Amino acid sequence: MERPATITLREKATEEPTLVTQGIVDHIGNSWSVRYHDGEAFYTIGISEGLVSITRDGEEDYSLILSEGKEHSFNILSPYGDIPLTVIPRLVRSSSTEQGLSIKLSYEIVSGGLSRKFRLYINCRYNDIDKYRV
Repeated sequence: MERPATITLREKATEEPTLVTQGIVDHIGNSWSVRYHDGEAFYTIGISEGLVSITRDGEEDYSLILSEGKEHSFNILSPYGDIPLTVIPRLVRSSSTEQGLSIKLSYEIVSGGLSRKFRLYINCRYNDIDKYRV
């Protein structure tokens, strides 16, 4: 069921958000889909147990499917040429309540011999909570 939501992205749980936007959360079986626009591109993030898919539609398009603990190499197409990257997802977790969906991702990106660890916290708060309360 698709539901409109306010989507908040943070790089650290205690920091100010890097993005707050409106989007759609869809729950299908044991999987979740989060769609939003950040001003430069449209994103679709799919989540299921230990797996995340990320699609970016914009000037630099990419689509990848990541499995917790498994390396995934890909190229980002840019106006300056292909940029090779390797992503290693360390943690993919989600939890849902009647108020919304929370997603926690921990991953490492390797490019050009350099490695950097990242975390991403996505909080989706349904805009129509009162509509579904009994």
